[in-house]
Amino acid sequence: MTVTRRGLLWEILNSWWIILSFCGLSFISFFYIGNKSRTTKWKVTGILYFLVYVVALTCIATLPFGTLSNIAVVVWLASLLIGLIQSFMVRKEYLIRRDYILTNGIEEKDLEEMRKHVKKQYKGKDYIESSGNDTHFDSTYHSNIEYRDYDTVSNKPETNPFEGEYYDESIVKNNEEILDNSKYVSYSKKNKDAENISKSNQININFCTMDELLKLPGVNEETAAKAVSLREMLGGFNSVQEFIDMTHIEPQYVDQIREKATIRE
Repeated sequence: MTVTRRGLLWEILNSWWIILSFCGLSFISFFYIGNKSRTTKWKVTGILYFLVYVVALTCIATLPFGTLSNIAVVVWLASLLIGLIQSFMVRKEYLIRRDYILTNGIEEKDLEEMRKHVKKQYKGKDYIESSGNDTHFDSTYHSNIEYRDYDTVSNKPETNPFEGEYYDESIVKNNEEILDNSKYVSYSKKNKDAENISKSNQININFCTMDELLKLPGVNEETAAKAVSLREMLGGFNSVQEFIDMTHIEPQYVDQIREKATIRE
């Protein structure tokens, strides 16, 4: 009769630790189920069985044959039998506890808290979690945020040789004087219009969806999933070059991605 909704096979596979109790290692069984089910009472039981196990075997090995050594043997055998019986008694409770932990994702939450603790301990340095996409560091890439390279597509504006306003050279005659001051054109307005046209064809790799990432040359589903995972972990890419390096884009697609990707908001 099953005690969980996961089926008989799952319950049998998760009861393998009882074999340890059959082998006289009840203390290991209780250490194991106490750890897997986050239950302190079973960890304490494992410690008690271990102490009895060590003391009894020490007495058997060191005391001369006689009453005390016989008592030590009886205590040791009794602890093995009691441990085996208790293992069967707590099996159902363990399976229910284990099922609850898996159903509610408690282990995943613990891992997430551990990752946050590690990241805080290293003062915010990047931590790339291993996933099914086999995310890893490139050997030429520094994990520390301080060493992130900025691509030509960055938040820094290009240097403008003209400040304020400029005029079209077509209205200059022989480089001597300006013919008509009314033909002055606002640099910022003209430049912004050109920038908006350029942006309309670019994909923002920090905010786009996976489907939009797949539109980039050389980006398949695995690369897109890896990019999303890295983006969430890092809080966004600092540059297009960082995106290229960390997702291992093939060289023949690099120039095309530089043209079609951006990090500008």
